[in-house]
Amino acid sequence: MQVWPHDIDALSVSALEAIRPELVINAAGKTDLAWCETHAAEAIRSNLEAPVRLYERIVSLEGIRFIHFSSGCIWDGPYNSKGKPFTPKDAPTPACLYSWTKAAADAMLLDLNPNRIAILRPRQVYSANATSGAHLRNTLQKLLQYPKLIDTPNSMSSIEIIEKTVRHVIHARRDWSGVWNVYDRGVTSPFEVAEMLWKAGLRAQPIRISKTELDSFHKPKRVDTVLYDDRFEVQLQPEEVHEVWARTIKEYQEKISQPMSGKKQLESQVETVPTIL
Repeated sequence: MQVWPHDIDALSVSALEAIRPELVINAAGKTDLAWCETHAAEAIRSNLEAPVRLYERIVSLEGIRFIHFSSGCIWDGPYNSKGKPFTPKDAPTPACLYSWTKAAADAMLLDLNPNRIAILRPRQVYSANATSGAHLRNTLQKLLQYPKLIDTPNSMSSIEIIEKTVRHVIHARRDWSGVWNVYDRGVTSPFEVAEMLWKAGLRAQPIRISKTELDSFHKPKRVDTVLYDDRFEVQLQPEEVHEVWARTIKEYQEKISQPMSGKKQLESQVETVPTIL
């Protein structure tokens, strides 16, 4: 495996020919919804233009698979117009600029060549790696800190199911291309998971806030999405989301139990972080 250390535009046809990869994975992008609203040009360049241009170069060569990370945030629900979870066949219903950039990129990538690309759409990614210095986009990191949370239905995606899906797409001999919704089976909510963390002694008791109240002052509006995918269910057989969260919380507890007292540090952070999820 080789990580490209330069700007994505520098991954030219000649660079690809020199590396001779069998597969290219694009996990780059701007994911902060508020940042995208105030930095529209940069968001469009990172989330839309760059992956499309890269795929144009890839399809000009033979034999390279492309895995592109999109987002379940292209839909705003939490359910579709029929009251069902969103599937890969549902038309996007983007509610903010970030969602528009991801939805537009998906459409343009599939239009170039749908047979050499797998588009993965996870939702609220989390892992047990939420200790000091961890990535702030980790949903666990957020739920340890935010004092007020909504209780609307949502899908969530553990790093475990994402890794499992990537491995499957890499090694599958057939039926690997196209769009995959990627999630842990079932439905939960930010408030529900925060209560699990509270009962585990990892944070203060969360305060429930309504979606209507949150959207009245939080801009851009929060996106809530429940995902489903027949092909994903059959081929990946995802675990139930509450079971995965229970295991993740236990693993996180083990991480912070040595060598420092992470609980006290987290409790102090809760008091000072005003953000709401």
